[in-house]
Amino acid sequence: MRRVPKFREVIITNIFAPFSILIIKLQTLITIKGVKMRSLNSNKSVFLVVLALFMVFIAAFGVQAEDEPVKLTVIGDAGHNQKPFEWYKDEILEKFNVKLSIEGVPFASVYEKEKLEFVSHTGAYDIITFYPKLLGDYAKNQHIIPLDEYNEKLSLELDDVAAGFREFYTKFQGKIYAAPYDGDVLMLYYRKDLFHHEDEQQAFMEKFGYELQPPETWKQFEDIAEFFTREKGEKLAGETVSEDFYGAASYGNRDWLWAWWLNRFAAYGGKYFDPETMDPLLDSEAGFQATRDLIQVSEYFPPNYLALGYEELKNVFLNGDTAMVIQWADVGKKAADPEQSQVVGKVGYSHVPGVEKNGEVYWRAAMPCGRVLGVNADSDHPWKAYQVIQYVSVETSLNDVSTPKTGLDPYRLSHLNKPEEYEMFPSNEQAQRYLDAVKTNLQRGYPEPLMPGANQYETSLSAEIQKAIQGKKSPEKAMNDAAKEWENITKRFGLSAQKEIYQKLVESWEEAGLW
Repeated sequence: MRRVPKFREVIITNIFAPFSILIIKLQTLITIKGVKMRSLNSNKSVFLVVLALFMVFIAAFGVQAEDEPVKLTVIGDAGHNQKPFEWYKDEILEKFNVKLSIEGVPFASVYEKEKLEFVSHTGAYDIITFYPKLLGDYAKNQHIIPLDEYNEKLSLELDDVAAGFREFYTKFQGKIYAAPYDGDVLMLYYRKDLFHHEDEQQAFMEKFGYELQPPETWKQFEDIAEFFTREKGEKLAGETVSEDFYGAASYGNRDWLWAWWLNRFAAYGGKYFDPETMDPLLDSEAGFQATRDLIQVSEYFPPNYLALGYEELKNVFLNGDTAMVIQWADVGKKAADPEQSQVVGKVGYSHVPGVEKNGEVYWRAAMPCGRVLGVNADSDHPWKAYQVIQYVSVETSLNDVSTPKTGLDPYRLSHLNKPEEYEMFPSNEQAQRYLDAVKTNLQRGYPEPLMPGANQYETSLSAEIQKAIQGKKSPEKAMNDAAKEWENITKRFGLSAQKEIYQKLVESWEEAGLW
């Protein structure tokens, strides 16, 4: 929006003051040369002289009003992941003449809040922070705009984005709709001090007959979870525990519960749909066994397991209340930060467990959540909005993913090769061990079904898994019901359309080496 100067200000400051000086100088020059001024006495002559002077002044000094900052509003999940927009508000104002307003909503309410905006078309938000699983819905319904033309002018540098995120997080049906902002993959964290303790190693060997080490299989994960579960007053690594201690903990809240289940489902060879018929494949042996496994090991989780969301699960581990946890990559940074963690220096990193097949362990790491940035189709300033999202996706991204003050995880290849930037770790070597574990899990990442209806597919699956864990349904009944609901969701979005999109997704997953 351009500021309109006051008329009096323009006339006095920009025209009369400099013009009076110019006219006096011209009159002096003419008088010195002996030129008679009679020809300048007519109104016409005065007008022509003033007009000429005005044109000279415009050319020389450029009478122009200053731009007022463009106001843009960012929406996303509230908290640590919005911090970069706060940090760079002044830089963004200076670089792009954009004044940012930041609105945060609860983690699980982002979809509902943004959907309301898209339906009402108020244009209240310009920059949309959202989970990639919503990309299909947002792009198909034209809630956000394609960014290809903008990308040609100002690159998102997608070649630097890890394969697991590059195509799936940013594109829909061949067009770019989003800029990457947060790359999520699940990984295993474990307490090195407990695993390496001599007494615990000996006791574990006596009980299970093999060495205590980070679990390679889900069976080993369950054994270790059972082993390290201790009641208040029992010994743990030579110390008496003052509170109950849990062998493991897991995400139980309905919004992302399905993703922790997915690690197991994928390891057993599970697939979402039959690509030819779009029949859901949840009600398969992979689905049944993944559910059985999760029910069985949950005996060694905290009793409020099904209420554990991201924050609660993170705190269970950082407060020192569990021996193992599977979590997003940002937890490794926070575990090394003494301001947030009571287990600094005690944490090891590994890939998620898997299933032994023919003497080899097959494992897959789920890639749930993540965050991307899009431009609202109702924004009045799409180019300005794009400039801002390109800035945080490219220019500031290393700083934003390498700090424990955000929950943003590496998504660029360059993020994984700069251990010196992760200053919360005591050495570059330890930082690189963390980054190598992130990279290892990404190399066998299992992508979300990033297609229209993804939110509905995943939420309904979590609901059925919860019922099985609570004992309300058998694993088989829960998976059968989940598959039926997926059939209904597919029909609502159109079987043919969903089939075409899913087949293209599978092709892209195969090209990325993730299927």
